[in-house]
Formats: sequence, C-alpha cells, structure tokens
Amino acid sequence: MSKKTLIIIVALGATFYFARTIFMEPAIEAKEQTTEPVEEVELVETVEEVELVESVGEGLASEVVEESEVNEEVVISAPTEAQMIEAFAYFSTFQSGYQAFGFSSEDATAITSGVALALSDTEPSDAMIALIQSPEFQAFMQPRAEAAQAAAAAAQAEQQAAAEAAGAEAAQDNIAAGKDFISNMQGDEDLQSTDSGLYYKIVEPGEGDRPSLTDTVLVHYKGTRIDGTTFDSSYDRGEPATFPLNGVVAGFGEGLTKIAVGGKIILYIPSDLGYGNTPRPGGEIQPGDTLVFECELIEINPSS
Repeated sequence: MSKKTLIIIVALGATFYFARTIFMEPAIEAKEQTTEPVEEVELVETVEEVELVESVGEGLASEVVEESEVNEEVVISAPTEAQMIEAFAYFSTFQSGYQAFGFSSEDATAITSGVALALSDTEPSDAMIALIQSPEFQAFMQPRAEAAQAAAAAAQAEQQAAAEAAGAEAAQDNIAAGKDFISNMQGDEDLQSTDSGLYYKIVEPGEGDRPSLTDTVLVHYKGTRIDGTTFDSSYDRGEPATFPLNGVVAGFGEGLTKIAVGGKIILYIPSDLGYGNTPRPGGEIQPGDTLVFECELIEINPSS
C-alpha cells in the first residue's frame, strides 16, 4: 500500500473517529445561536420623542403617536434523531477535507454512497483497498491532493504575512520607546556601542581570550524588557546555560564577544538585533521590544 493511500485512509478514518468530540460543541453553539430572540430594529426616534404639534388657524391640534411593541421569539421544537445525525454529518463534512479536495454538492450522491458502505463494514473491504491502490485512483486523486496542498500553503503564507503586518504595526510604539530608553542613557560614560547598533556596558572585563561567534559558551544571564519585566533567567533556574554564539539573537552573540571568562556585561539590544516584530507568540517579549541582558561569561567551549 502506497504512502499516499495510507494517508487517505488514516485521514478519512480519523475524521469519523474523532468527529464526536470535535464537532459536538460547534453543533450545540449553532443550535443556541438559532434560538436567540429576534433582535428588534432600533427606531431612529423613540415613542417619547415623537411629539407633533401643529398650528391650525387660531387653535392648536395635537396628535399622539402610539406604537405597539411586538416581542416575538422564534420557538424551535426539539430536534429529531434524523436532524441530529444530519447536523453531525454536516459539521463532519467541513472537517473531512472534501471541499479542499475539490468535491462539491454535485458529488454528494457518490460521497453518501461511500459513507453508507463504510458504515455497513467493520473494516475497509478488500474491494475498496484494491480500488484506492489502483493507478486510476491515484491519477484521480493526485491533482486534487496537489491543489489542496497548494491552497493550504497559500493560506498559511497569507496568515503569516498578516501576522507580520500586524506585528510591525504593534511594534512601532515599542521601537520608539526603546530608542528613547537608549537615548536617555547617552550621558553614561560606561555606555559603548557597535556599528550594528548594539549598546553595552562592561561591568567586569574578565581574563584571558574572548570568545568568537563560532564558539559555544557557558553563561549565566537575565533578560528583561525595558520596563523591568523578566522574560528569561538562568539565575532563576539555578544553573547556567550553554549557547553557540551564532545560534542566538545577533545582539546577544555579539555582546558576549566583548568580555572574557569571568567577565560581566549588560547588553541593550534593539529589536532588529533581537526578536524583531515576530517574537514567540504568548511570551513576555512583545513586537519591537528593546531587550536588556545581564550576562556573566563562565566558560568558552565547555566540555560535554
């Protein structure tokens, strides 16, 4: 049996096996939404605001505008067993991949027939296994699978682009705050900078050789946002961490090349040398954040 065939069998099998837990809640939510009271259209003017006073000759005539309020609720009787099965099949279809593979309502008769056969069997029949292994079936499904894969990739790329755009927009305030933060430090004589835009202060230079970006280092560190929020700390974990300097954010790797073993340094890393506009979702670091690292270099190329 080919890999593609197994994927199809597993995908269809998993769909119906897990459909109960996957779709029960959406089905209930859909039912609850249909039972909400009909929303009344808000009038431009309320009854209290409608006051018509007209002058007629020497007298005054007033009209009283009366409106009756109608509150009607849509009453839905309890669903039948057939309706619930239909709802189950309805939501299962959305998760099954039929539409992604290019099937439509015009194919419903054949799909229903296949479902009926599957429900009458306890396991895939030899005839069906032989059919999906046939060259004809492979030729039938391959272009559909390729189209589905291309559509999924395009959707993922679109979502990624949207996330990056949203991150760039959200980052502007943090980038500006980071620039102000570093600008306010310019009077500090200990503050140094590099051509890349990294800022740092050497607390202790250490002794001996300094690491290069191709080295691995054993280091204690504490990372914070400029507001003091700690997002990571080897001190809190109680043990130092080992990093290849070319495998961490650029500002961190470059900064540790400024001290030798036993040295201590404070790094001020602008977002373009840190995590940019797309940090790890759900973490403390926000798009555009300038980061502050307090580091202590313990060893260069520690033995395993």
